[in-house]
Amino acid sequence: MSYEITEDCVGCGLCAKNCPSGVIEGVIKESFEIDPIMCDECGLCFDICPKAAILDPQGHRRQSPPKKIKKIARAAIDKELCAGCQTCLLNCPKHAISFIDQGILKAGFCWADRDMCVGCGTCVKYCITSAATMEGK
Repeated sequence: MSYEITEDCVGCGLCAKNCPSGVIEGVIKESFEIDPIMCDECGLCFDICPKAAILDPQGHRRQSPPKKIKKIARAAIDKELCAGCQTCLLNCPKHAISFIDQGILKAGFCWADRDMCVGCGTCVKYCITSAATMEGK
């Protein structure tokens, strides 16, 4: 189950405007919908909805005030810390990470394409050396 917009949606469009994957659609002043198959489950819509009209994958509503979003952080990988294991690459839902092979004498490293990155943080979660971080754009 992905995030789901409830009948409490007032159609402000804040979720759609800020969705890094662009999978929320609707008409202003009417209810919006999230494409459950394309949703990356980053939770940004859940965090910013002013009416707490979005359920998380477990079916819970946000209990705290909405977060203010200034800018979406994007992945960055420190090639000096990168072990070249490609775990981040294999787990990136948007295929925003590439492996740079440096040939026989030097180990390769992973590189994040910040334009393709949706800011989900999966790479950070799976990075074994803490080479992957999230930085402002």
